[in-house]
Amino acid sequence: MAEGLRPHHHQEFEYHTIQYFDKKRHVIVKKIQYMCMICGRVRHEKYDCYVPPPKSKTKALESNKRKYQSLLPYFLFLYPKTENNIATHG
Repeated sequence: MAEGLRPHHHQEFEYHTIQYFDKKRHVIVKKIQYMCMICGRVRHEKYDCYVPPPKSKTKALESNKRKYQSLLPYFLFLYPKTENNIATHG
């Protein structure tokens, strides 16, 4: 009859990982489960991953608008609006 495991330091590895978005706190949460290689003990940890908001792209859009504004009439002259491409030219 076995007497049980001897006392030991847990040797853990990542057993299972789940990542989801918490709508209440507006952060990405990682749940990680660690399992001991010797006794099979499972330990849980939770991490909040902060994702910074995206940078505004208005500067690039405005500079491109100014850059290609003079070419717009030329393109419309080459490709006049027809029934086939009304959706592409607005």
